[in-house]
Amino acid sequence: MRESQAIVEKRYRDALETLVAQVKKDRNIIAAILCGSMSYDQVWDKSDIDLLLVQREGKGDPRGYTLAENDVNIHAEVVPRSQLRRWQEAALQGSFDHSFFSRSTLLFCSDESVKTWYQNANLHNIGARDRTLLLLIVATGLLPTFKYAEKQFHVNRDLNYSFLSILRTVESLARIEVILNDEVPSREVIQPALEYNPDFFRITYSDLINCDKDEEVLQNALNTINTYLDEKLFIFQPILDFLAEANGPRSTTELNSYFQKKIGDNRLDAAYIWLAQKGIIQQISAPVKLTLKSQVEMEEAAYYYDRETATTMGELHPSQLKKNAHPRIMNALRTFVDKVRNDRYIIAAILTSNLAVDNVWEHTNINLILVGRDDAKFDERYSLVEDGVHIDVTIYPRKRYQQIIEGRLQGCELHSILSRSRVLFSRDEAIEEWHSDLKHIGQRDQETQLINAGNGIFALLTKAEKWCYVKQDFNYSFLYIMSVVEQLARVETIMHGEVPQRKAVYQARVHNPDFFDAVFTDLIDKDKDERTVRRTLEMIDRYLEDRTFTLFQPLFDFLMSAGGTRTATELSDHFGVRQAWVGLVCEWLAQKGVIEQFASPLRLTKESQISVEEAAYYYDEANPFLQEIKG
Repeated sequence: MRESQAIVEKRYRDALETLVAQVKKDRNIIAAILCGSMSYDQVWDKSDIDLLLVQREGKGDPRGYTLAENDVNIHAEVVPRSQLRRWQEAALQGSFDHSFFSRSTLLFCSDESVKTWYQNANLHNIGARDRTLLLLIVATGLLPTFKYAEKQFHVNRDLNYSFLSILRTVESLARIEVILNDEVPSREVIQPALEYNPDFFRITYSDLINCDKDEEVLQNALNTINTYLDEKLFIFQPILDFLAEANGPRSTTELNSYFQKKIGDNRLDAAYIWLAQKGIIQQISAPVKLTLKSQVEMEEAAYYYDRETATTMGELHPSQLKKNAHPRIMNALRTFVDKVRNDRYIIAAILTSNLAVDNVWEHTNINLILVGRDDAKFDERYSLVEDGVHIDVTIYPRKRYQQIIEGRLQGCELHSILSRSRVLFSRDEAIEEWHSDLKHIGQRDQETQLINAGNGIFALLTKAEKWCYVKQDFNYSFLYIMSVVEQLARVETIMHGEVPQRKAVYQARVHNPDFFDAVFTDLIDKDKDERTVRRTLEMIDRYLEDRTFTLFQPLFDFLMSAGGTRTATELSDHFGVRQAWVGLVCEWLAQKGVIEQFASPLRLTKESQISVEEAAYYYDEANPFLQEIKG
């Protein structure tokens, strides 16, 4: 029987108070900051407490631990004092780090300087400069997702994936809406955005989720988003201002070099392309050499802005989308490859795009990996053009590319990309050999990938369950369920020895049509009421229960080899995954009675004299209960 909400909250408060009282006695821990839902929202019986513990200056990187107190798991990150200050000073206001701190609570602090940093960090406001830059980052980041939504609708005629991409676009648009209303965005931004702009988010989110996904409905959602973006041209004003002051064209490299001094490693290529497609800025090309010693010049995308000749925001018409696209793209690829062959410092070109005739449109970019000689110096990424077609190029030195191929974790996203790749030319036979065995997953990598996939599933599943059972927001629970289903599709695909692709649900459906029809294809068009969402969560739980000993056998083997308990730290180190993720898997297994959870003494720093309790786990293969489950 589930505990009442009041009892749950008291148990969590008591656990936190007990742990903090212990930590205060550790003279090497000078502050404790409560983060996550317990700081600003509500906990439930599957919540974890997130705690940031600040230690006196010491050697080493931040380290995470899964602590246990009163049957409550507490994910604690121990960071040196100087690291905390660097995080706070580097956090762009309104960014994830800023949101993380803005919703935190300082529980205690014995260092006045740390207390001053925390109090003066302007946690609950976004400055004008940071607001401008953050809007630019978020808007640029959503453009590829929205472009994919349009492509799935107009080109692939895949209404389900167009719908999912629209929802992911809308999450970013909600972040923009919240920032425009001077609120620090949290992870869950849909709810406040609905209050600020109910008409827009009703069409693109709440109504869209609960109706049949026919062409008319999705076209309306796409048009509504396009209009919203057209009205938010001011977000891209920093780009226009820079180009206007330049009094001439600037290459993508020059543009990114200027903006990355302000926004870190974020690239704004998608924004430049979008503005050019809308007729706001003009695209030309500028000569560039891929390596310092190259004799061959390629063409890099460059842009200029003329206020007098810039058009108003245009609209892309579906009837034009596929007109002559494929021949032009293939001609551009051949011309580019012929050029790059003549560069003796480039030893291979690998195509990673799907350029099938039914998978391209006017806005298709060609994606290439180039392998350079180890003695060449070059930038890692280029945004090139050939006959007006964008070519996104990533360059690796040969040795680095070999390390990526041979040291890759099969089944990961890079493996998925490379499994579909094609070597266009190579001066090195070894490179073609590296690519010859990329379409399958080996047994060892299969097991590791299943562990990794399981970790991600439980983080998302816990959110989906909370928004259903506690928050009673079934639309938002559905949003998390879709992410869970995509991860389950990767699991199903990996279990059958296949490399999961971008649309892994369709691969998984071949092997398990009943389940994936129910939780994906059929669910998408149903009303997201309590009965439907609860039933889906129950089906997912049964799916995981039925595959427990396939998904987590390596974990059980490692626990058995101990002849006793293994701590969360030992598990995290052995499997090479984050402590919090290991904790979520083990917590679920413990709740199901498959493993048992205990506590093990832990000192948070090398100099600590005080011990706290770390979560530890035990597995007994001879447990009669487990024999019943396996049977």
